[in-house]
Amino acid sequence: MPQSENRMIRAIAVALLLFVSLGPASANTGRVAVIGFVARQSEDIAQRPREAVKMAIDEANEQADKNSDAIHFVLSVQDDQGNPHLSIFIANYFAKLHISGVIGPWYSTTSMATAKIYSVAHIPQLNFTSSTSLFTKLGYKTTFRVIGGTDDLARSLAKVAVDTLHGQRIVVIGNDSSYSTALTAEIISEISKRSQNASQVLTVNAQTSDFNAALTSAVNKQADLIIFSAYVRQKEDFLKAAKRLGIKTTILFNDGAINLPLFDENNPNIYALEPGLLLEKCPRWKSFHQNFQRRFGHPPNALARNTYNATSMLIAAIRQSDSTDAAKVTDYLHQMHYKGIAGEIAFSPEGTLLNPTYTLYHTEGQKWQPVQFFAANMKAASGCAKD
Repeated sequence: MPQSENRMIRAIAVALLLFVSLGPASANTGRVAVIGFVARQSEDIAQRPREAVKMAIDEANEQADKNSDAIHFVLSVQDDQGNPHLSIFIANYFAKLHISGVIGPWYSTTSMATAKIYSVAHIPQLNFTSSTSLFTKLGYKTTFRVIGGTDDLARSLAKVAVDTLHGQRIVVIGNDSSYSTALTAEIISEISKRSQNASQVLTVNAQTSDFNAALTSAVNKQADLIIFSAYVRQKEDFLKAAKRLGIKTTILFNDGAINLPLFDENNPNIYALEPGLLLEKCPRWKSFHQNFQRRFGHPPNALARNTYNATSMLIAAIRQSDSTDAAKVTDYLHQMHYKGIAGEIAFSPEGTLLNPTYTLYHTEGQKWQPVQFFAANMKAASGCAKD
């Protein structure tokens, strides 16, 4: 890494590590558990997930104030800017701080880069995005994922593409990041298991906002279904390009799409596959939604649900293990069957979510409407969590 970049990262890191966001002040001076939240905080899409983490911690501290012996929680918010070097710097800081657990990082590159550091420090690392499935295949006891990884998502996307949307000439448009590369390869593999029809891949730069060439190429290949497997932050530019080019081809987005206003009045064939159950039917989701709206003045998005689940489960593990020691918390997470906002959350020995679920959405007017529910094992899929 160039010396100038190294100096810049260290200067930024020193400034960032001074920022610790506390929950409500408490007279309790007993045991304290520090929970980290690492993401590219400057992105607008990170705001609501961050608010959900804070809400979970605030709620826990409000309960703890009634019990003088309870563990209290402190939130440390860190901005790694999606940079693996900066994320490593933050992970080493957290290891020295002996935090009880971390939510994040956001990206596959930063999650993979920091996994060994957290493992050596015995700090549980709860991933809340569909990052590459290699993350939980590293062999570390401390890696966990509260939603499915790229292999789970790819299977469900392929099933939707072939069985539900009946794609005959499928083109997958991804970017050159490790996340998208892994997801795209898995989608193509899963499609080939379900269909004899050829599918093709087009790759753009992970930082681009220009999709004109990729979309034009997909049209020239006579695609009847385009699967988008790149980053959430690229979806709006992708759809703007599709609208500008007048593309009517059916589009299927990977997860994160329903967090954005991805509507095209000229193309009624826009779909998105999102992790989880149809939330509106779950009492816990309704309560979370109402409380979030009241606290922050706007509704949560799907990523906020994921971070709230991850943070609440981590808090429950800390409380039920009666310890702020990260190693004990990690052990307890492996045993848990936690009642999340929707269904139950439990992990395999690798830390992957057992039987992840997905819901297919379709744009109708200016709203995302649920169409179909998917699970690897429909019989084992848990319904809404009940108290």
